[in-house]
Amino acid sequence: MALITKNGDQAEKAVDAPKIEFPCENYVIKVVSLDVDGIHTEITERLLIHAPEMDTKAENTNRSSKGRFVSFSFRIVAQSEDQLSALHHDLMSIEAVKMVM
Repeated sequence: MALITKNGDQAEKAVDAPKIEFPCENYVIKVVSLDVDGIHTEITERLLIHAPEMDTKAENTNRSSKGRFVSFSFRIVAQSEDQLSALHHDLMSIEAVKMVM
């Protein structure tokens, strides 16, 4: 698993860091953002740039109890740590996005 810093850079390899083998099917990307108009479309478009094989119908959406935030869970085929790092960086560049896991 790629360890990504807050800035979207790959963290140094930790001895006990979890490891995944690439390609990794059903890799879950979770995005938490402010619940603003068009955010789902913008996030989905960015994801499809990095993971064009993503099934946009296989996603989960949850809104916070007060309606300020929304989280999306997507499943992709993770190809490499570089792909995950670029995806993280691209998603975090969206102003409304607060967290990418």
